[in-house]
Amino acid sequence: MYGTSGDVFSEVLIKKNLTTMDMVVRVICGIVSLVAAALFLLGIPIMFIVLIVVLAISYFIIKCQKIEYEYIFTSGDLDFDQLTGDFRRKRKLSLNFEMMTVVAPEDSHHLDGYQHGDFKIYDFSSRDKTKKRYVYVGTMEDKRIKVIFEPNEKMVDNMYLAAPSKVKKA
Repeated sequence: MYGTSGDVFSEVLIKKNLTTMDMVVRVICGIVSLVAAALFLLGIPIMFIVLIVVLAISYFIIKCQKIEYEYIFTSGDLDFDQLTGDFRRKRKLSLNFEMMTVVAPEDSHHLDGYQHGDFKIYDFSSRDKTKKRYVYVGTMEDKRIKVIFEPNEKMVDNMYLAAPSKVKKA
């Protein structure tokens, strides 16, 4: 899609899947809430305040486990934002295609030369291995980086239009 100034623009929103640790935290929050509720029901009046505090903290912790990544591509600039719990947005990474070496599907032979080495790795994917993931390889602040993400076909096409020699579709 083209913006009002002729810029190529596309965005994708990806929901991160819950990890095993996220599930453990949810179970612990549930157990602590049940214990506080049981103590309140046993007739300990001060436990009402503790129960309210525990329920509020549990709700906040579980809500913060909802993480989504938004990718925004605008004419050679690729931004990664993290949306946490429906109330907080934070720019995690901003990349320029001038510093890019290659973007290719995760299983592409174009990435064979980048399998080993000292890379800072950013994972902005859903962690679902069944989805097609791409890897951005480049430099940022004189450090080599890899960024794992899941763009849709439209975003891949727009990235290809911006840098056809560096973006590999297959």
